[in-house]
Amino acid sequence: MRSGLLFTNGIFLAGILAVLTIGPGTQSKRLLPADATPATETPVDMAALESAASLSPTVDSIVALASAYVDRGQPGLASAVIEKAPRAIQLDPRVADVAARALFHRGRARQALAAVEDALDACDADAVACRSWQVAKARRQAAFLQEVVAAGVEDPMADPAAVRAAYERSTQKVGLVAMR
Repeated sequence: MRSGLLFTNGIFLAGILAVLTIGPGTQSKRLLPADATPATETPVDMAALESAASLSPTVDSIVALASAYVDRGQPGLASAVIEKAPRAIQLDPRVADVAARALFHRGRARQALAAVEDALDACDADAVACRSWQVAKARRQAAFLQEVVAAGVEDPMADPAAVRAAYERSTQKVGLVAMR
């Protein structure tokens, strides 16, 4: 009994040490829009993505098209695609992630936060099927956006240092997600 407790404590302490060693150096996907598409990215067939999203709007087709628009520096088009999608699709955490990124790049941090919080509320109410990793990702994004809103940053391009500081503050918070 005592050796099992010591072993468990050792594993727990090793985990804490690993977290402290790694630290908040987790890189963001893309806080600020890119000026140009990097040479390492493969070209995307926008026509195919647009036709798939318009003919049969699914979570995957909406996410693919809206992500491509955001990555190409066209967050307004990404927002338009998501706004035309059915409400059930808009509440999916993957779609809310892209919607929040698009709104944030358009300088609408408060609306981005509201989009993520709506998706989290839908997950909590079991209105949409959410996996635990999706909820965790949405909570992390909400924490970042809360820090941005609290810092008073509206346009991420105007003050990238404040956005980076908000990101660093949001990584300091560790949240727990209950598994279902």
